[in-house]
Amino acid sequence: GLWAQASEMTGQLGADDLRRMARGGLLPLSSAHGLELFDAAATLTDEPVLVPVPLDFAVLRRNALTDDVPTVLRALVRKPARRLGEETRTAASGGPHLYAERMRAVPAAERERLVLQLVCDQVADVLGHASGASIKPHDAFTELGFDSLTAVDLRNRLNAATGLRLPATLVFDHPTPGALSEHVLTEIAPGKAAMVSVLEALDRLESEFDALTPDGEGSVATVTARLHALMTRWKEECEPAGAHDGPGNDAGDETSVSQTLGTASDDELFDFIDNKFGR
Repeated sequence: GLWAQASEMTGQLGADDLRRMARGGLLPLSSAHGLELFDAAATLTDEPVLVPVPLDFAVLRRNALTDDVPTVLRALVRKPARRLGEETRTAASGGPHLYAERMRAVPAAERERLVLQLVCDQVADVLGHASGASIKPHDAFTELGFDSLTAVDLRNRLNAATGLRLPATLVFDHPTPGALSEHVLTEIAPGKAAMVSVLEALDRLESEFDALTPDGEGSVATVTARLHALMTRWKEECEPAGAHDGPGNDAGDETSVSQTLGTASDDELFDFIDNKFGR
């Protein structure tokens, strides 16, 4: 186990590392206690593996509620059985089972803020910081000091908080808190996230128009025709399926405008219009 007295092996551990170990239920050994356990272990020659380590069982039992106990320790604690109705009360009070539903019910901007705050708070907790205010959306997880162990810790915390089933490679696939929160948003409300992306693309396009100086009637007519074609296509996509089914109709097209334009740049937007409707 971990000895309280610093050594060459543990001297590099900081306060954040020690707090993280304590949250996992591991307690440090005093020098006297460690020597006693070492002597006791030396007499147990029939045991192939011995791990003398003091454990905080209150912490382990609490962690067992969210399945956040290392595999090697799970046999030492029993996951408390929920009493009748407790699961429902937890969800009704805003637990992870209703997190996605609650987030879908709030406006998009507020949803983005709340999810980012959740991610930053959980990152800060894993690192042992006082609050998520010290975590910036564009901070790289590698620069924050994340490794494979802390990555799994963060994944477990986010899964417990949101009810999602996020992968252990989360921080490597989405290397900043901002990118991670965007991924959580798409898991919670994929359709709404796509619509937000379309609106952002339209904002960028509007900015381009504000800065545009028409170079002649021909270019104005071309842009106008393409925008009209896009609007016509958008209206067709929004109409109920089968409303205008018939020969030459595109109602069966599986690619929606929102999906196509979700991450498009301005140039890609015009390329899309060209490909779909011609110049």
